[in-house]
Amino acid sequence: MLDAIFGGGKLVKMIIQAYRPTVPGTTTRVLSTVKEDQYAVQINPESYSINHNVNYQRSDAIGTSDSAPKLANMSPTSMSFTIIFDGTGVVPPPAGPLDNIPIAGAVADLFSDDEKYDVMKEIAKFSKVVYTFDPASHGPRWVQITWGRQIYDCVMISMALNYKLFDVNGTPLRVEAQVSFQSAISDILRENKEGKESPDLTHQRTVIAGDTLPLMTHEIYGKPEYYIEVARTNKLYDFRRLRKGSDITFPPAKKQ
Repeated sequence: MLDAIFGGGKLVKMIIQAYRPTVPGTTTRVLSTVKEDQYAVQINPESYSINHNVNYQRSDAIGTSDSAPKLANMSPTSMSFTIIFDGTGVVPPPAGPLDNIPIAGAVADLFSDDEKYDVMKEIAKFSKVVYTFDPASHGPRWVQITWGRQIYDCVMISMALNYKLFDVNGTPLRVEAQVSFQSAISDILRENKEGKESPDLTHQRTVIAGDTLPLMTHEIYGKPEYYIEVARTNKLYDFRRLRKGSDITFPPAKKQ
């Protein structure tokens, strides 16, 4: 009853939050708690699409009309939607702490001195989270998109800005951003998800504290004696001193 009177059904906005840069020698990613690394959209998207792609290879012999497809890989999923940045004044300002209380909210609006919504500043804030090159990450940062039950770890792959309305001086008042993100998952989580633990496949591991080449080789092949071949493949002249944070490639084991 009280929820019906005081508007307990608060609108949940889509949140896009950046991850901290990965610390060398670790595979764990942690969401940033810095305020500037989180962006709440002004208007929730009307819809979003998630695309799944499976790629095949075909060996077409001369004179044949068709051939059996052979799986090449399964591409990461991609998520696409449109974000609207609106400075016309038609869209209400971001929710405040008293917005769910009708009378108090109305009084608060009378005394509000909030800065006017600036479309270009908002695009800059959004771009800082999802698009701006980050030296520590060597590219745009990993982000997590949260909306309702959808939680999507990803990186931005495209952003197209469509300028729709303008002030008399040419300042943009409404911009539609068509954005696409591609799912991002660490190598270890990906391999665990795919179940690819066969020694007949190429593996790559990042050295962490306590790792030794024989131990890592035993985890991959089930036998530690292959470490000499692994050292040769990676051109490790002093394999007893592995550099923390470096990547080691483990080639496929030869079938008997």
